[in-house]
Amino acid sequence: MEEIMTLHCGHENCNLYYEYNNNEDSIVAICASWHHEKSKRDNDAGLLAHQPIIEETYEIAIHFPLKINLTQHFWVTYFDPYSESNGLDSEEGIEAMLFCQCQKKNIIDCENYRANLEIKVINIIKVAERSTAKIEINKRTKLLDTEINSKSVSVENFEHFSIIRANYQSNLGWTYIIEKKHGKCIIVAEEDWDMHKQIWRRTYEELSKEQVYKYGIQ
Repeated sequence: MEEIMTLHCGHENCNLYYEYNNNEDSIVAICASWHHEKSKRDNDAGLLAHQPIIEETYEIAIHFPLKINLTQHFWVTYFDPYSESNGLDSEEGIEAMLFCQCQKKNIIDCENYRANLEIKVINIIKVAERSTAKIEINKRTKLLDTEINSKSVSVENFEHFSIIRANYQSNLGWTYIIEKKHGKCIIVAEEDWDMHKQIWRRTYEELSKEQVYKYGIQ
């Protein structure tokens, strides 16, 4: 039997939400903060300082409008406490990022706009791990080719990764993580967010040499 959980938008008379659908052919992860009893004592935010472990149980907090069937497995992103609180802005933060496949164990509490769930981790994929995502051509780069020189787009370069962010008036945007390896630049993850959605996708889209130069990837 399905167990549907729906979190609502905080704006009055707004009935919009993101509907999560588990798809074995692709990895789409919702954003949530991670906790456990020890982490609540370790830092002021109570965020999980170490990476989750398969078969271990944790608590996650979800804070965006969402409809999800909790009888199915679902993916959740993990970030280290600094990146969770301040945003992804370093190579160390990227390397610590995980896609975690989870199984609901218990609903700790669920209000209109937020929920705390007890989950068990059943699978983990690192952002830099060899991707099994379907190779895509001109899907994300179609937007970047047009928007890369706009004021809404910024690029940060690190040794092994680059981050491209597109932020439109703080209402919606995308974040792309590009891995630089063996002479290739590949979009390996994409964040897609707006007022009613905050998700990450595992991707595999190689940039051409012309795009690497145009985007300012170094």
